[in-house]
Amino acid sequence: MAKLSSIFSKANLVFLVLLLALIMAGELVLEPMHLAAWPAFMIMIFYFMAHMNIKEAPAILLGSAFGILNLDLIVYWFNATVPLLGGDMSQFTAPHTVDAVFHATLIYICIFVAAIVFLKDVIPWIFNNYAFMCFTVAAAVSSGNTAAAIAAKTVAGYANAVAAAGGNSAAIAAMKGATDKAIAATVPVTNIYQWIAIELIVGTIFIICIYGINKLVTKIAVSSASEHTIKA
Repeated sequence: MAKLSSIFSKANLVFLVLLLALIMAGELVLEPMHLAAWPAFMIMIFYFMAHMNIKEAPAILLGSAFGILNLDLIVYWFNATVPLLGGDMSQFTAPHTVDAVFHATLIYICIFVAAIVFLKDVIPWIFNNYAFMCFTVAAAVSSGNTAAAIAAKTVAGYANAVAAAGGNSAAIAAMKGATDKAIAATVPVTNIYQWIAIELIVGTIFIICIYGINKLVTKIAVSSASEHTIKA
């Protein structure tokens, strides 16, 4: 059983403080600019899962970027396959189109997973588990953004209709301006290439910083171990 002193060691405390500072810095930079932080933090998580092995960084960064990119590629897939499956992309909410999109999505996922299985040893930097995970998370985030946008625009539509019923042109213009600003400020936007840029740029910064933190902490741990050895 680990001793309490080894759990709350100087090295662990330094690592924690610097890691928290890095996390807070990431949030404080991205949040005010209304930029999604999750792509960068996915890279941080993947790097920890890879036991902070810097050699794994290219696979983490490129695989994750490819995974997010598939959120754009699947749109071209829908345009090509949904009509063949009985759907109509101009009537996206129609029941027959919803079913066609669902089946097209399943086929795409099968192809995507098969590509990872067969090409993971051929192009490991692109076709890997990081790509699969980021594709899944990006799809979930995008779906949430779409649902939020639909809900917000529905509420805004009702509010504008109420204002229009009053017949006051100034009130109508004021309500429309207010609802437009509210939607722009609160509804998250799905920007695939912005997500990729955040993942590559901020994710790379995270990896470099954590690599440096780990080097520093290792030196502290070695120094502490040497001191204990001398005292013993």
